[in-house]
Formats: sequence, C-alpha cells, structure tokens
Amino acid sequence: MCEQPLYVSRRLFRNLWQQYRIYADRIELRSCVGKKILPLDDVLDVEVRPPVVIGDLLRGKGFARSLPLKLDLADFFRHVAVHRKSGWIRHICITPDDPDRFVEICRSITNKQE
Repeated sequence: MCEQPLYVSRRLFRNLWQQYRIYADRIELRSCVGKKILPLDDVLDVEVRPPVVIGDLLRGKGFARSLPLKLDLADFFRHVAVHRKSGWIRHICITPDDPDRFVEICRSITNKQE
C-alpha cells in the first residue's frame, strides 16, 4: 500500500485537522484515533450533502442516513456522506477540503470498477 493517493484533503479546522485520502481501491480516513480504511468495492454511494446532518431526515434520506458517524464538523459545513454495503457503521460523514472534488474522484473510480 505505498502507491500515491489520487486525492488528499488538506487539514483544516472544519475537518478537525484530520486527513482524508482516496486511493485507486480505497478511502482512508486518518484521524488522531487512528486510520479507518474503506474499500471502494464496499462503498454503495458517496454524495455531497448540506449542513445539519439530522436535517437529512426531513430531506427524505431516511433515519439511518440522518444519524451517521460524524468524524468532524459535518453539521456545520457542506460534507460528504459515505454509504457502505457492510460493517457495523454503514453511514459516515466527513468534511474534506473540497467535497465536490472528493465525490467526483470517488465516483470516477467506482464507475471504472463496475
């Protein structure tokens, strides 16, 4: 696992100085408590969402997507919502420095894999 990342999120206040990376086969969520690896073949959907995550309940996204694991200040900024196929936690919200670019890269990779 020594290849170059396709995207590295800058460490900012809004992501609590954490770093999010996209590789050809995975997403890495790096924080002060360790590193979480999400294989891209386990990712169902990645999308940019508006602030206030619980508001997704009123936006028709359902209960599960309204109470995800939030690794940073997703409630206050545009963020990326990741929906996984498996695992104990299937919904994760992160705030990379450029949410649109993050989603664009994830989608371009997952489309190639299909």
